[in-house]
Amino acid sequence: MAYPKPNSQPLQIRSIYRQQLHSSLVLTAVFASLLAGCGGPSTQTSSSSSTTTDQNADEEIPAVFYETTEQCEADITQQQQEYQVLLKAHQQNQLAQPPTPPVMQVEDCEPQMQAALQEHDRTAPVYSSLADCQAEGVQCETTPANAEANGYRPAYGGTYLYPYSSPSFVYLNFGGSNRSVYQPHTVFRSSQPGQVVTPFGRTVPQTRPGPVSVPRHTSVAAPQRPTGTAARGTITGRSSQGFGSTFKSTGRGGK
Repeated sequence: MAYPKPNSQPLQIRSIYRQQLHSSLVLTAVFASLLAGCGGPSTQTSSSSSTTTDQNADEEIPAVFYETTEQCEADITQQQQEYQVLLKAHQQNQLAQPPTPPVMQVEDCEPQMQAALQEHDRTAPVYSSLADCQAEGVQCETTPANAEANGYRPAYGGTYLYPYSSPSFVYLNFGGSNRSVYQPHTVFRSSQPGQVVTPFGRTVPQTRPGPVSVPRHTSVAAPQRPTGTAARGTITGRSSQGFGSTFKSTGRGGK
C-alpha cells in the first residue's frame, strides 16, 4: 500500500496537538518506557487499560493505526518534524507550553510491526475451507506453510496501538535482544471496501495511518485461537462473559 512521503510544512501539526490533549507526565513516562530496553522472556505484560464492557464498547478512545512498517515510519517522521516546529516556537516564546515529544521513534516501527504480524499468526482463526472463512465477511488467505493448523484465515488488515492512557507492552526478540513494544491489537481486512473487522467480528471504518479515535472495543485483546487441526473457526461470539456477551446474541455475534 503506497503512503505519501512526509513533508515539513509548519502548519501540519495535527498529531502533536492531539498528543497535547493528554497528560504530559503520562506521555513522557510512556516515551521513556518505550526507549528503555527490558530483559526477560518474550511474554506479555499486564499493564492493561480500562475494562471494556458492552455498555462502553463504543466509547471513542485515542489510538494509532498502521498496516505496514513504511506507514509507521512516514507518520513518525512527520510527527518528529512537527515537534521540532513547535519546540522552536516555544523556545522563541511563540508557544506558551512546551510541546510533548512523539511517543515513538522511527526505529521502533519495524519491531512494532513485527509484533503485530506475530499476533496475527497467534490468534487469527483457521477455517478448513475458503468458503467458511469468507462467510465471516473478511478477505482470506491461506495459512503459512509452518502454521500449526492448515487451511484459510482472515487476511491481516493492520494494527491499533494505544499509547496514550494506560499502555500495555509486549517483548519480542529483535536483532538478538528483547525489545519492548506496544501491545498490538490486530484487525482483519473486510470483504467490504473501507472497513476492517476485529477479532470479535465487529466492523470498523478503515482509518488513515497515524493518530485516530476508535471505539474502545478495538482495544480488547484477541482471544487465543483454539489448538488442534484445521476446522471451522470463529471470529464472532468467542466471549462468554463480559465484553461481547450482549453482542454475541445480536448481529454478527456468534453461532
